[in-house]
Amino acid sequence: MDCCPSHFQITTLNNKIDRPSMQVVFNLKQEKMKNSILKSSLLFALLMSFSFAMTAQETKTDSTKEESSDDWEISIGKTRIIIQKDNQSDTLDFSEERVLEEKKKKQRSNHFAGIEFGVNGLLNPKQSVDLQSDAQFLELNYRKSLEISFNLWEKYMPIWEEKLGLVTGAGFKFNNYDLVQDVVVINQMDSTIGVVDPTRSINKNRFKTTAIHVPLMLETNLGKDADHSFHLAAGGTVTYMLNTRTKQKYKQDGERYKNKDKSDFNVNDFQFAATARVGYGDFTLYATYNLTPLFENNKGPEVYPFTVGLSFLHF
Repeated sequence: MDCCPSHFQITTLNNKIDRPSMQVVFNLKQEKMKNSILKSSLLFALLMSFSFAMTAQETKTDSTKEESSDDWEISIGKTRIIIQKDNQSDTLDFSEERVLEEKKKKQRSNHFAGIEFGVNGLLNPKQSVDLQSDAQFLELNYRKSLEISFNLWEKYMPIWEEKLGLVTGAGFKFNNYDLVQDVVVINQMDSTIGVVDPTRSINKNRFKTTAIHVPLMLETNLGKDADHSFHLAAGGTVTYMLNTRTKQKYKQDGERYKNKDKSDFNVNDFQFAATARVGYGDFTLYATYNLTPLFENNKGPEVYPFTVGLSFLHF
């Protein structure tokens, strides 16, 4: 009988000790749960605020893109940066190099490629327009002795950007020498001479050449840009003759005739000339002087062609 109450008392005492402990544990778990819920709520609110801000920013950016052009320009001091949108890949391309390249292109224009128009002349070995006796038949009417060139290609090789460089190219040139004397130019015994034909009354008497020419010049440009800069060039040209011919219009025995002769007139196939150019913007004056005689050695009079003219309509 005494054991049972004693056991009961011990059990009751243990129960009195365990219940408050369980209550404390429960309260701690409840507090942690509240903190967890509060943190989750705050995190959710922050995420929603960030998402809303990003959506608003994208909307603003899209609105800016629609109002502006596809290319955006940013200026930082003297540097301009173009942000270009690629319509195919929907990416942005930072192309500062493209701006610099376009700027360089604007700082120099072609001065050889284009159309040239000039006046031809002939010099004797003493560098005078008074031709020696065996070349008198080549006396020229300078108003009608003209050159026209179509320079189709030009290549600039920079040494110091656009300020200094080498220029080459290629083109066709057509030279016309209008003869004053009433003579017929012929190739007699492998020598080019002029023969007077008293039966002909000559109205037009021209000696013509067609050639390809290739220059190599050192060029300098002095100025801010291509439209407001002086350009100077000097060097040489190589010319290859394609054909030579004469063209006459004359009266004979009361009848009018036209005559074209495409014979071999002993003109040097390859000719070398010195050339110089000076100009401002698109305006260019040029001059060439042959270092090679027009005719082959001992097959015609020793004369040296020269041309002074204007270059325009640059390609």
